[in-house]
Amino acid sequence: MNKLYFLLFTFSLLSYGQNKKTERNNVEQKEIEVVTNKTIETFMILRSLSDSDPLFKYRKADYKAKPLIYAAREYFKNFKNDVAVKNTQEILAETSMTGDLILQGLLYSNELPKTNLKYGLNPYWKKNEPELKAYLKVLKHFYDTANVEGFLKKYHQFYQGAIVEATSHLDKNLIPIMETYFGQSNPHYNLIIIPISPFGMGFGANVGTGKGKILYQIISPASDIHWNENLTDYKEFGYSGKGSDAYYRDLVAHEFCHSFITPIIEQKKYQERINQTDSLFVPELDSIMEKQSYGHWWGFVNEHMVRVASIRISKKLDIKDLEEMRKDNVVDKGFILIPDAEKLLEEYENNREKYPNFENFLPKLIDQFKNYTRKDIEEKIRFRKELKFE
Repeated sequence: MNKLYFLLFTFSLLSYGQNKKTERNNVEQKEIEVVTNKTIETFMILRSLSDSDPLFKYRKADYKAKPLIYAAREYFKNFKNDVAVKNTQEILAETSMTGDLILQGLLYSNELPKTNLKYGLNPYWKKNEPELKAYLKVLKHFYDTANVEGFLKKYHQFYQGAIVEATSHLDKNLIPIMETYFGQSNPHYNLIIIPISPFGMGFGANVGTGKGKILYQIISPASDIHWNENLTDYKEFGYSGKGSDAYYRDLVAHEFCHSFITPIIEQKKYQERINQTDSLFVPELDSIMEKQSYGHWWGFVNEHMVRVASIRISKKLDIKDLEEMRKDNVVDKGFILIPDAEKLLEEYENNREKYPNFENFLPKLIDQFKNYTRKDIEEKIRFRKELKFE
């Protein structure tokens, strides 16, 4: 794994007593790593070689604006019909075409050329462990026979440049603010970059438990760059450019919020509570969410929680375009219940003695849905474009 330890910082975690709020100086040194992962990079190479891959099939044929895609397709062009390319598309079809399920699975293993599992599997992959192990063998065979190691070494300088570039856009205050906001601390946060990806994709995953828990982010390049025949001459690597700050906020902050929130609301007691209001998933809302791959009420609620938390955390980071962020989520993306949830979260933020962590307040956020009727949802959808964010 190519690693760049880019920031060591100490900060004071707030500890909330049962009867009064106190601040303690619990100084903890943390490492946030921007890295590449050989197994995931091999997976992305195989995706880039398929003409039918859902991420690649609608993009420009040469991919020169994403130089490592172009380089990979040239370097491995004799393997376009390799069984590993076919197997990759098959496992995508069997799991999720976005790749999120298989990416999670790959993180449970050591990096290629090793393939042994090093973490306990989630319920899905525990049930499908033979398939995961079989696919890891497919990846290793391709890694060895196609000389993926040689490709990674040849373009090592480009990968390192992308790591440095991505590092420069990450807000050093993000993790301490998130941990304080959620009342939860995690030992490791890693950002995996995948330069062999045609457009902005972000995915969050957790592996391990307790002191060994790692929160991962996997992100695509932020922008296109000008083609240069010699990849060693590049000064830009796709992880900067216009709009990069918003890109990292929207992907990194958003997906790390998933790591704090989603494991909680996946618990049976919260799923049952959320499902009590699933009649609010009216056809108009379903239509908007389906286009974003949120096809059911629980999926909408999960995204609603993550997006409203991202907004509140971004407010604490003092981002300049907070109102534009609200508009994008509420008006453009259709998460029409965010304004009401923001008002409710003020109670959480102002009463941390009573609610030392996010889960303590979660029942109130879930019960807020009981205040709506189907007609309320339909009207909020209909009139969302009249909302003012300024």
